[in-house]
Amino acid sequence: MTEINIRNARPGDLPKMQEVARRTIDKCYRSFLGDEGVDWFISSGESDRELEKHLPNCDVLLRDGKVVAFTIYFDDLIHLMMVDVDMHRTGIGSQLLAHSENCLFASGKTIIHLETFEGNQQAINFYLKNAWSMIRKQEDEEHGFTRVFFEKRA
Repeated sequence: MTEINIRNARPGDLPKMQEVARRTIDKCYRSFLGDEGVDWFISSGESDRELEKHLPNCDVLLRDGKVVAFTIYFDDLIHLMMVDVDMHRTGIGSQLLAHSENCLFASGKTIIHLETFEGNQQAINFYLKNAWSMIRKQEDEEHGFTRVFFEKRA
């Protein structure tokens, strides 16, 4: 039987989290960030540094003791959530999202937020399926993409 646990991330989790992020970005982000954007984000180390910077605000989901997903949340924001590309559509993402929501609501927040990219239809559908409301879109002219903002009320 598969064992699922969610806990605070530890420094020793960082390499696996970074690997999950790089694989997921490489496989899933090209359609909306483009090859050049994805290649730069991964090869520059920016994706790795982002996770290291936010490690204190990160929880990991372990499947049979192995990190397969993580979430970064603080204030009223789910800043980032990634599930290993091989684990998509297994229910792990919904479990991790519910965990993040519960933690933010338990901290006293009554409205919480997250965002994604307009071209990331898989993420948009996922958040809508999990009862998030799309509240606005905003063009990022500097980087050439549109952000989609969501909220959820307690």
